[in-house]
Amino acid sequence: MIVTILDSNGSAQSVITKSQEAIVDASGSINTTNTAQNIVSANAARSGFVMQNTGQNDMYVSDVGAADAGVTSFLVPPGAMWPPADYPVSTGAISIYGTATDTFVAREW
Repeated sequence: MIVTILDSNGSAQSVITKSQEAIVDASGSINTTNTAQNIVSANAARSGFVMQNTGQNDMYVSDVGAADAGVTSFLVPPGAMWPPADYPVSTGAISIYGTATDTFVAREW
């Protein structure tokens, strides 16, 4: 849950707290080899996201644009999860890139 509070200067700050929120299943599979696809669309109310590579090949995930095997995407080997603990919650679209038919489990809340 995202809560807005005022800091000591009177400026609004957003704080993410854990709560009982609806979990949305965003699991799926890679549609086309080496072509980025969105896992989830941009969501200003998102307070959490996690995905696990359940496929046989490396996947790449990006929360700053289209995923690819380049320097702006995170490598997620088979069995690994993303994001790491304490990573900030991205409210933009999250995309994935990998090998066709490989699967991933993903949740957004």
